[in-house]
Amino acid sequence: MTDEIAAVAVKEPDVFSRGGLKLTYDLIRKKNARLALDLLNILGGEPIPKEPEDVDNKHSDEFRVDLDSFQVRAVVEALMEYQEADPGVAIMAKTLIEDWTALAHKMVAELPDDQKPPTMQ
Repeated sequence: MTDEIAAVAVKEPDVFSRGGLKLTYDLIRKKNARLALDLLNILGGEPIPKEPEDVDNKHSDEFRVDLDSFQVRAVVEALMEYQEADPGVAIMAKTLIEDWTALAHKMVAELPDDQKPPTMQ
């Protein structure tokens, strides 16, 4: 493995960029205002500290998302309503659905064994 490949950080499923959270907020706010406000509150919080060599730009900020499983499901369901939208919006929604689904999978994986779905035990 080269040093370049080793240096690439793997993004954790519960870490979202400022842009990803803002776009999710924009897409779901008319469908679920309360949940959109929760996302806005995350954006108003402290971003994850950056490494000294990282660009100090608010657009590169990342945030740890701490929502419950019902909220994550509601985000995915709201985004799924855009699958038949304008192709550009549909592609963005699909990408966001993948990010939010990765978070849902992480949440299920972290459950105690006796609470996991039968297919994951």
